[in-house]
Amino acid sequence: MSDLSDEVRVQVARLRHLLIDVGRRGIFASPLAAPPDAELEPLHFETLWWLRAEGFLTINALAERLGGVAMPRMSRMLDKLEEAGWVQRMKIIRDDRRHVSVRLTDKGREQAERVDSIVLERMARLLLPLAGEDRSALMDLLERWVEALGQATQQVDSESLALSASDG
Repeated sequence: MSDLSDEVRVQVARLRHLLIDVGRRGIFASPLAAPPDAELEPLHFETLWWLRAEGFLTINALAERLGGVAMPRMSRMLDKLEEAGWVQRMKIIRDDRRHVSVRLTDKGREQAERVDSIVLERMARLLLPLAGEDRSALMDLLERWVEALGQATQQVDSESLALSASDG
């Protein structure tokens, strides 16, 4: 953090304090946190939500979305979801086990719809304390933030490609 400007350091400190205050109010948990019933394990809950949102994902991309789940754990979890009839693995490139994607089955889509309705309800509870105009302003700001994050990621990716090209 030593290379950050004083303004950014102040903003980081403010954000830290705001997150602490939110946590104290008991609403810091992710909308993707543990399901309300014991039927689904927390990681299964989140997996179904991501697959509903994305349609299908490679196993590596799904593991990344889930916070960097290790491949052995990821394989065991997908085995359980396949046994439940909720997901299906598909080879992207024949005879290459590294290129496998995962998608929901019809039964899995039904379960994922249930999961999504729980997540939407949790998101609504996060937004309801704000008045309509404030909610809209927050959404506008978050959209600009996500766009800026995307641009920053593209810049880093471009710089990484340029560095690797100059090394070769």
